[in-house]
Amino acid sequence: MQSQSVSPDGKVILFSIAFATFMVNADSYIVNISLPTISTYFKADTEAVSWVVMSYQLTVTALLLVFGTLGDRLGIKRLFMLGYGIFTLSSLTCAISPTLGWLVASRALQGAGASILYALTPAMVPKYLPPEQRGPAFGALATAAALGISVGTPLGGLITGLLSWHWAFLINIPIGIIAMIVCKRVLPEDSSRQGTPLPPFDYAGSALSAVALTALIYLFSKLNSLGITSPVITATALLFIGASLVLVVWERKTEHPLLDYSLFRSPAFNYGNLANFLCLSYLAGHNFITPFYLMTVKDMPAEKAGTVFLLYSLIYMGMGPLAGQLSKRVSPRLLCTVALILGVAVSSGFSRWLSSDSMIPVYVYFVGLALVMATFIPSNNNVVMGMAPDGKQGAVSGSFRMVGRVGMTVGVCLFQAVFALSALHAGKLHADALKTVEKVQLLSSFSMVYMVGAAMFAVAAAASLMARTENK
Repeated sequence: MQSQSVSPDGKVILFSIAFATFMVNADSYIVNISLPTISTYFKADTEAVSWVVMSYQLTVTALLLVFGTLGDRLGIKRLFMLGYGIFTLSSLTCAISPTLGWLVASRALQGAGASILYALTPAMVPKYLPPEQRGPAFGALATAAALGISVGTPLGGLITGLLSWHWAFLINIPIGIIAMIVCKRVLPEDSSRQGTPLPPFDYAGSALSAVALTALIYLFSKLNSLGITSPVITATALLFIGASLVLVVWERKTEHPLLDYSLFRSPAFNYGNLANFLCLSYLAGHNFITPFYLMTVKDMPAEKAGTVFLLYSLIYMGMGPLAGQLSKRVSPRLLCTVALILGVAVSSGFSRWLSSDSMIPVYVYFVGLALVMATFIPSNNNVVMGMAPDGKQGAVSGSFRMVGRVGMTVGVCLFQAVFALSALHAGKLHADALKTVEKVQLLSSFSMVYMVGAAMFAVAAAASLMARTENK
């Protein structure tokens, strides 16, 4: 009988996978706090400097599906190693950038490397670890992701303050080289394909999907600042619609499509991805809107509001491994459903206690949300990746990650739009505008946001309940 604990070799493999997850998430945030310094260094305005972050996020998301599919064809280990190589080399070109344009281009290349790592890590768990070890492994990945998000901003501030913004990138070079050496030694070799020719790769579908996703992410990221009537927004929306329609037509007639459409026959794939989209939308929207509540209604300074968010991260990191262990004894689908029902109670309850003078409802909300997400995310990973057929783990993993990243962008725009329309009757949200809104109206608007969030959790719970895994 197989042991239900992760074997020593499995632990080394898991660490290699989890470290990539940590690195990608940390680098999503490590540069943000350096942007004012970078702006001064290159004598550039904030709109131009924002592309240091935007270029990274766009390439990470736009290429997830492409790299997930390539992993199945070229070999997951081989492509994973290439991802580390691109990420490490581009970190050097970021650090030595002579112009802002060079830095933005280097960050886009770094995003391509990060996209490989991010797309393949969920696929590596079922590929390299036996079924009884997957629950704890996904819990470890969730913890690594939370740790990367938690330490990214403070680490970036520390490095920039003590050294310079260049070192926020240079630090990746020795770490990336060591990670590549470890992965080379511990990850199992890809299966030999000798005598088995690879099917043609769908280059046209890859290009169309990248264009469509880039347009979609750019559309949502700029919707709040430019407004829905902006010609740029209109043109981007038309580009997204056009590329998507051409992609659907092309994929229906090509012999070897980018994504195997037989996957959509699986309830675990369809409903697990829907639940993933809704929950990550909520989480990103919460991360955007809740600081406004803390700093306007609770009158907290930014540094104190940040410590409240740290409470979420600490609970999440502690709960992640526990949820992974629990999924060995309880159905992951059931865990997801129960966690999301708790999410309905947490979000709707917080919406009713926003006017309280006490901080207790705030702390209860953050602890409750951390428990919900720390239980749902690794369990849902297990549900979706558990249905992946052999040889298609990369495609399932890439699409799963892509859905989550798009959901995060949509969530910020949705929460902003709900709040702004309710409180300001306008499309823009900023601190100065909030000062002109009466407190009663302000509280009503925040309450509306969290009630919408509760509805999202309810739909996600229903989706998780239907995400049954069929026998392969």
